[in-house]
Amino acid sequence: MSDDTITVGVLYPPEWYRDDDGFRASLDRVAAVDPRVRVVAECYVEPHELRSVRVGADAEQHRHKAPELTDAQLDALGSIDVAVAIDLPYDIASHAPNLRWVQCVGAGTAQLQSAISGTEIRLTSGAGVNAIAIAEFAVARVLQHWKRFREFDDLQAAHDWGSLFGRQLAGATVGLIGLGNINAAVAARLQAFDVRVLATRRSATPGATAPDVDELYPTSELHTMLAQCDAVICAVPETSSTAQLMDRAAFAAMKPRGFFVNVGRGSLVDEAALVDALESGHLAGAALDVASQEPLPADHFLWNAPNLYLSPHASSAPDALFVNLTELFCSNLARYLAGDELINEVDVSAGY
Repeated sequence: MSDDTITVGVLYPPEWYRDDDGFRASLDRVAAVDPRVRVVAECYVEPHELRSVRVGADAEQHRHKAPELTDAQLDALGSIDVAVAIDLPYDIASHAPNLRWVQCVGAGTAQLQSAISGTEIRLTSGAGVNAIAIAEFAVARVLQHWKRFREFDDLQAAHDWGSLFGRQLAGATVGLIGLGNINAAVAARLQAFDVRVLATRRSATPGATAPDVDELYPTSELHTMLAQCDAVICAVPETSSTAQLMDRAAFAAMKPRGFFVNVGRGSLVDEAALVDALESGHLAGAALDVASQEPLPADHFLWNAPNLYLSPHASSAPDALFVNLTELFCSNLARYLAGDELINEVDVSAGY
C-alpha cells in the first residue's frame, strides 16, 4: 500500500441502504473517486436513545451506554483517514489517530460534534440529501389535516357515509421557520399550491429575498410572522439559539386554529406548551416527526395530545437518501483530495 493512500471508513449499517447491490455499488463509486482511495466498510452505530442524549456537556455521563468496540471495529478505526458515519465512539481521537474528516449521514450533526469536540477533525453534514423527501412529508401533513383524511378513514371504518368537507390550501399563508435545504424544498412545493409563503432566516436583513418565498423575516421578528400564518413548518438545526424557540409565547402568537409541523429537531419545541395550545383549541392541530426524547417513552404525554400527528423521526426516504449521500460524499471527497472547500462544512463552535 502506498504512503499516499486515503482510507475511507463507511461506518453506517449497510442494511440502512435497503439495497445490497446498491450499497456495494456505492462503495465502488467512492473507491473510483481517486486511485489513492481505499474503502473499508465496518459498521459502528449507537442506540438511538444514546444518540439523542450524547450532546454537549452531558455527553460524558452517558459513556456507559455505548457499545463495546469489536476487534474488527478497532482495526478499521485505526486505519481510517475519512469516515462516513452517523455515530462515532467515545475517545475517537485515540481509536482513529489518522481521522481528519467525517461526513455525517444526515443533516443533524450534534452527536458527532460532541464526539469530535476538542479535536482537529473536520465535519460535514448531509444537509440536502433528504430535503425533498422531508419536504414532501411536511406538506403531506398539512394536506392530511386540512383535507381531514384521518376523519374520512374513521367514517370508512364505521361504514358511515357522513357529511364531511376539508379546506382549500390555495390562498393560505404558510410560515417556514428556518430556510435551509428542507424548507427551501417546502417553499418550492408550496408555490405549486398557490400559497403565500413567509419564512424566517437568521441572517435576514430588511428587504432580503429568497427563491419561492414571498416575505423573509429575521428570527427576531418570528412572532410577527407567526401571527399571519395558517400553518407553520419548522426545519432548523439543534443549537443553543433554537432550543425552545417555539415556546408558550410563540404558540400564543400563532394565528388561532393554525396548524404546526416540526420536521427538524425536537429541542425546538416546548412540548407542554404545544399540548396546552392544542387542548385549548388555539391550535387546530400539529404534526411532530421529532421529539425531545427519542424514542418517545410509552408514557409520554405527547401520545395522548388531541389532534397531534406523531411519527418516529421517519420523514426521510432511505431509497433516495443514500444515493444522494453517496453523490455528495464523492463530490466532497474529490474536493478534500484537491484541497478545496468542502460542501456543508460544520462550524462546530457555532453548532451548525
